[in-house]
Amino acid sequence: MCGRYTHNLTWSQIVNLYRLTLPDEEPPGLKLSWNVAPTHVMPIIRPAGNGRELVMAGWDLVPFWLKPDQLAKQPYSTINARAETIRTAPTYREPFKTKRCLVPATGWYEWQKLDAKKKRPIHMCAKATPFALAGVYDVWKGDGGKAITSFAIVTTDAAPSVAQYHNRMPVVLDDSQFDDWTRDTPDQAAAPMKPYVGAIEAWEVGAEVGNVRNNRPELMERVGLL
Repeated sequence: MCGRYTHNLTWSQIVNLYRLTLPDEEPPGLKLSWNVAPTHVMPIIRPAGNGRELVMAGWDLVPFWLKPDQLAKQPYSTINARAETIRTAPTYREPFKTKRCLVPATGWYEWQKLDAKKKRPIHMCAKATPFALAGVYDVWKGDGGKAITSFAIVTTDAAPSVAQYHNRMPVVLDDSQFDDWTRDTPDQAAAPMKPYVGAIEAWEVGAEVGNVRNNRPELMERVGLL
């Protein structure tokens, strides 16, 4: 599961790191976040012609077939799409075919279970520059009004370096895999959906990150040695 991540990238950094071609100007609402949580509107990157386009999208995928009366309260969480079932699950199988995207990120949080009652938050990040989390998105137009663009992060089994903290992790992509994920056929795109083989750094952070209202750089500060 990936339920929180960090996005400490400015507009100019995103343009340079991910080689954006669209839009020409910074979109409204783009901002740094040290505690991205479900329903937050964040940038995703998708193919656009021969280039790449950034759009703002809500983190909690709204399937195109969702009924209008279900929009206020979806029947289940759609923040993560499991790699093992993404090709068959009704919510994700169509987006996986044609709407795969990059989720710009600088890291993610997981909560390590210490005992039956206690957990500690861990911040993790890939050492590749840039990296992105694999995502799928959809566009909902169910009520005939303004379209809603939203996304889910794809998760897989934990890499050996992560398994001591949590049994799942987001699918992490480095620069060489960006086009493979977003532009290849579904069969070819299945190849990157595996535990990340690159170096991952992890450190314990303070419990304040558990409150979604907290969003400041200090949330990422190291409080313990791992």
